[in-house]
Amino acid sequence: MLKIKNKINLFGSILDMTLFDGEYLLADHNYRVYKFSLKEFMFSFSKQVAKDAIPHHRYSKAINCSPDGYLLIPKTKSPIGFIYKIVNNRIFLTSRLKWHEADISVSKFSEDGKYLATGGEDGRVFVYTHPNHRLNTFLSRKPDYISSIVFGKYSEAICYASYDLTLTIYSLKTDTPIASTTTPSVIEDMVFFDSDQKIFYVCKDGEAGIFDTLTQQNDFHKCFSCWMTKIMLEPEENYAYIGTREDVLYIYCLKSNAIAYTINLAFKGVTCIKAYENFIFICFINGSVQIIDKFYKINEFLDLLNQNEFKLAKELAEKHNILLKTLQVYTKVKNSSWQEVIREISQLLKHNNAEKIIEIAQPYFEDPSKEEEIKNYILEKSFIEEFYYEFEKGDYGLAYEIASLHPCIKNLDEYQKIEKYFEEICDVSKYLGVQDPLAGKEEMENLLEPFKNIPEKKLQVATILNHWDKYLLGEKYAKENDFANYFLLAQQCKFLKKSKTYQKTYLKCEAIARQIQNCILSKDYTKAQEYLKILVGVEPFLDFVKRSQNYLAHIGDFLEKCRAKNYAECYKMLELYPEMGTSEEAVAIYKEIFEIFEEAKNIAQSGDTKQTYAKICKFFPLKNWQNKVNITMKIAYVYEMYQALENNDLIIDWEKSIQQYVLRYGKDDEIVNFCRQSEVFCDILENIEGTPQKKLDKNINHIQSIVFTKDAKPDGIGNQDLT
Repeated sequence: MLKIKNKINLFGSILDMTLFDGEYLLADHNYRVYKFSLKEFMFSFSKQVAKDAIPHHRYSKAINCSPDGYLLIPKTKSPIGFIYKIVNNRIFLTSRLKWHEADISVSKFSEDGKYLATGGEDGRVFVYTHPNHRLNTFLSRKPDYISSIVFGKYSEAICYASYDLTLTIYSLKTDTPIASTTTPSVIEDMVFFDSDQKIFYVCKDGEAGIFDTLTQQNDFHKCFSCWMTKIMLEPEENYAYIGTREDVLYIYCLKSNAIAYTINLAFKGVTCIKAYENFIFICFINGSVQIIDKFYKINEFLDLLNQNEFKLAKELAEKHNILLKTLQVYTKVKNSSWQEVIREISQLLKHNNAEKIIEIAQPYFEDPSKEEEIKNYILEKSFIEEFYYEFEKGDYGLAYEIASLHPCIKNLDEYQKIEKYFEEICDVSKYLGVQDPLAGKEEMENLLEPFKNIPEKKLQVATILNHWDKYLLGEKYAKENDFANYFLLAQQCKFLKKSKTYQKTYLKCEAIARQIQNCILSKDYTKAQEYLKILVGVEPFLDFVKRSQNYLAHIGDFLEKCRAKNYAECYKMLELYPEMGTSEEAVAIYKEIFEIFEEAKNIAQSGDTKQTYAKICKFFPLKNWQNKVNITMKIAYVYEMYQALENNDLIIDWEKSIQQYVLRYGKDDEIVNFCRQSEVFCDILENIEGTPQKKLDKNINHIQSIVFTKDAKPDGIGNQDLT
């Protein structure tokens, strides 16, 4: 089922790998780092970076590799994260991360190399800017171990899960929490998909779930009998590959939230699964790495699909390379050819040929819904025969009545023909166009007669015949392009909304709305005003008209404020008129502010609070940016305090400095950790009263330095080694 291109056999379990500098960078559970050339099929580098340390668990998530040659390799029984860098086949220790209070349980570099995140047994998650590895933001502490971390595809969001059975999503762009939910058991691995709007996760006890960050819907169910380990998202994001502690690999369909295929593997225990170039690398606890040719036999496979030979393509994939079945083109051909199969089956039902039906439909039974559909056809065979008899006889009313009692019939082409026939009859405009509307009504009444007693159509038929005068008036308004009166009438007479005239009239107005939008985009505001007058008072477009009027009335003033970089006034206007947020200028302003904060964070990471303050003080009054302001200033305060601790030339008033920090952020984890540097600091912190941890979305009175000096250095406080 899988084409194994090649194998690598090692002694340690590979916990992570990446493509770096044309070769593959791998790290195992025993602190050994490798570089491997697939082209030459040989190792160019191998070194153990910690020889006397206790090896990591063979399924550990603590070790991670970045695409630019960095590795985070913490030691077991230690809270310190060691960061190494590969340069010219030599490895160097570049920095130590000392923010955790307990072992690092999981680490992750973002795909674009912007960030590094570590999660620990202390329940903390730290996000660092990569590659300087300074703190970038602060995430809420969890009451238990962190079990999994994942970055969004574009590194604008991060998601972390804990042993307390919670999942939390945080925006790195705005420095604010996005959403959170509870999970049925501990999350083992997860991945963002669908433009980072959704998260697919698997749990220790066999559950799989999809959490939608927009709707807050968490759809999960138990579907695995073994312990899940790793997820890899397929590039088209239709499927996920799931490794387990057994000798099984699952291919999971994200659209249906169900297992699509199950693959038996050569070994038990998948520790890592990654895709690079045209290969999938599956790493096992026994040290074996299997290199799978993802596109083996693809040309033959595509040729068969192009010839609409679905059955043969399916057989080829199942024999040689089941991964081909995850391609979107396979699903597309399967669904389109299924319609032909249904047509053929409907004919076979007439001749009572059940065996032939099963033979034709069998290849499609990998999709449970299609198998269920066929079963229904066979069970309802006698009613389908009866339906065909009435249809061919021309008794559409009776045929429709049979179909309404047996829903599977509604999938047949003949049923769709009856539906189309009924819709054509119900196109009132054809009968209103005659010189004598009453004669038109009589003609229509005769055509609708067979459908009068069918439950699904009874109300629609009665509505048309009982409200003929309203249809007549509506047709008059529509022909005169009197949109306001037409839609006012439709609002009063809801049944008009089901007519073809309503659809046509709505599309006309929608086209005018698009013209207005195009004029606004091209800055032809005069023309936009002219088109807008046509839609004034048109009920379905009232909100659109109001928003467009606001935009046109205030865009000039907004552009002036944008050009003047008057951010406070710009955001005041956006709060009043949010429709202007779609303008090029508003998007540019947002991008500009974001870049300013990126620069400010770099300054804050150096502990230069004064320059950080100067860089972002203009945003202090803006409610939209309070989280980002408070996070950025907090980074500056924290690093300024640690730097002051190392400076022998300064005599610091630590009591006042700590008080000022607590006044702004409360007794949060950062100040608690800082005060552990000295018993004197701990005493100062303990004596500060009434200062719980503050919310970061509140307005904080920021200052240009959190460190205050005095004439004499307090007793008991010396310099601390922070390296």
